[in-house]
Amino acid sequence: MHLSSGAVSPAHPLTVGSVIWLFAAVAVVLVVLIGFFAVGRETGVLEHQARPAVFDVEEAVGFIADSLPDAVAGRITMDDVRWVLRADVDRLEAATVDADNAAADIDIVDQDAAVAAILARADADGRNLADEDVVAVLDARLDYLGAIGAIGPEVA
Repeated sequence: MHLSSGAVSPAHPLTVGSVIWLFAAVAVVLVVLIGFFAVGRETGVLEHQARPAVFDVEEAVGFIADSLPDAVAGRITMDDVRWVLRADVDRLEAATVDADNAAADIDIVDQDAAVAAILARADADGRNLADEDVVAVLDARLDYLGAIGAIGPEVA
């Protein structure tokens, strides 16, 4: 068949190179869509999960030092705050060693007992801390635990 000058030329068939580019483009679009779907799904899952609360001692010391009443802040140092926190953690660890033992008669959350134990240890270590100092540090510690989400309202 011979084409005349006014006739339309037939459509060019697809070449192998253009088919490869077409498949590559479709593959890239699919990978991007799958990635968007996966990231979106994980974002939705993580949105409904609670953040883990991490107690960072140095961050806690700074937070607590900034929260102390002026009278207490004038008497104790950052090292004293750090020492009270560590003494309380040591007391909690010692109290929870026998948590499975029903015969163990230790009240872990009694603040009066905590203050008394910390003051006894402070006297033994030669630290000059007043009752008000320890109470203020422990109260500010509770505020810090609330700020990082370690404690708060009961979850239903």
